[in-house]
Amino acid sequence: MQETDIVGQKSRMRKSVLGMLIATVIIATLAVAFGAYRYFEQAESLAASNRMELYLRSLNEALQQHQHLPFVLARDPRYSNTLNPIDIDPGINTRLDQLAQQAKLEAIYLMDASGLVLAASNAGLQNSFLGQNYGFRPYFKEALTGQRSDYFAIGATSGRPGYFVAEPVTYASGTQKGVIAIKLDVSELQRSWVSATDTVIAVNEDNIVVLASNPDWLYRPIGELTPDVRQAILESRQFGTEPLAPLDWTNMKNGRVVGEGTRYIAAVGQANWRGWSVHYLQPEAVLIRQTLAMTGLFGSAIALLVGFATFLRSRRIALAYASSEQQRVALIDTNRKLKKAQAELARSAKLSALGQLAASVTHELGQPISAFRNHLAAAEIGGEITSPSTLQSLNKLVERMEAITRQFRYFARGRTGDKTRVNLAEVIAEVSNTLDADFKAASVEFRFTPQLATVELQANKLLLEQALTNLLTNALHAVERAPNPKIIVQMTSDDTHAELRVSDNGPGLEGLGLADLQEPFFSTKPSGVGMGLGLAITAEIIKNHDGELTLGNSATGAEFIVKLPLLLNGDPR
Repeated sequence: MQETDIVGQKSRMRKSVLGMLIATVIIATLAVAFGAYRYFEQAESLAASNRMELYLRSLNEALQQHQHLPFVLARDPRYSNTLNPIDIDPGINTRLDQLAQQAKLEAIYLMDASGLVLAASNAGLQNSFLGQNYGFRPYFKEALTGQRSDYFAIGATSGRPGYFVAEPVTYASGTQKGVIAIKLDVSELQRSWVSATDTVIAVNEDNIVVLASNPDWLYRPIGELTPDVRQAILESRQFGTEPLAPLDWTNMKNGRVVGEGTRYIAAVGQANWRGWSVHYLQPEAVLIRQTLAMTGLFGSAIALLVGFATFLRSRRIALAYASSEQQRVALIDTNRKLKKAQAELARSAKLSALGQLAASVTHELGQPISAFRNHLAAAEIGGEITSPSTLQSLNKLVERMEAITRQFRYFARGRTGDKTRVNLAEVIAEVSNTLDADFKAASVEFRFTPQLATVELQANKLLLEQALTNLLTNALHAVERAPNPKIIVQMTSDDTHAELRVSDNGPGLEGLGLADLQEPFFSTKPSGVGMGLGLAITAEIIKNHDGELTLGNSATGAEFIVKLPLLLNGDPR
């Protein structure tokens, strides 16, 4: 009975723990969702405010740039004299046209007291203002009373929207009055808003959209127009024949608006001109997506952490029962690693001793190999060796041993040497002549493209020949099994450096880097073909000549680039 109770208690406890874990995950996820929403709301509101400021600045700058011009023109007697029909200057239209083109204005025009245009910059053009009467426009009426006026409207003649700025003009001490006005073309600003990916509108004092990133919203009020306002707009023909159909627009709380069925975060700024305002609209769906993504990410992380913690707890209980066994296994493993470390230490000591011995043996092999070469030559002269193949084999063996000792000796002796004036093209020619027999034996097509101008270096000629010989020999080995084997050497130079490109159509470097290839004793060749020292020696020689060895980007095969300083005015650079 007691054992049954214990089992039941464990089951109930397990269910309680599971329920608490699930509740913890849910509460933590809700907290993350609330926090993420608040964070992204503030971030998007700040971003919307910053973007709105940019559009507001562009609007203010576009409308401000020529506000002074009507004031200046109104005080120029050449234009006020035109109000006297007797003194109309035939060239005034030309002057206005030149001024409009320089200022990049759509039009400049002068009207008499009735609103009749006496002179215009677009005289003679289609839809010219000359002879038109704009006495019905509010900007004309306000300017005629002696006040400076500005106004946005769709052109009654051109049909294009523009921003009008007008100044009063007086002739002969007030005997005749008129108005001079300019029309700012806002179409370029409108096009820039349309081409942007943002949602932004500019609203005038009557809450009518005058600029918009969505052309379908243009000239539509974001609220109901009163009958008086609508009648005044119709009488002034401010928006031409536009129906002024209102947008589906609702202002919400907390900086939210609903426009045409879409909910937005709104940032609003007041413009400097005629009560306009700029509304930057960021779709609230962006905020929802960001919140859901963050909640999903952190909710999953919380669930994983809780699950992992539960797993660790269960695992820790299970491990408690097997701790003694694990300690025993760990002790055995430690002993095994210790023995392995001891063996590695002994092996390292042996390798170090063998390395010193190998260096000494290599040093001592020089004279025996030279003696072997002399005896072989004497035997050949004396006819003691009758088989040509045997003689050839012995000569190759001696050459092989000499090549090995030469490579080791290069690292042992100093790398500097006497440097003289060297013609790079001649060095390459001598190296190619030396290897010409090998190229022909392997049926390799070798091409050298020298530069027409003489390229001279301050270099050790023998070492430079050795470096280039190593590069060409590596290329020769690389193309042994390639169809139509080719080795190409190209030489170019600029004001300070000469550049050699040695390329082949072999199998390439198989993803190896230059650091791997320069490692001593590292080789991609088959066993018995080279010791992996050639490229290391080449890199050292080029480095000692203040040069650089790099890999090219050849589509096929491999390409090595050698860059060396030129000899200028007798001094190396």
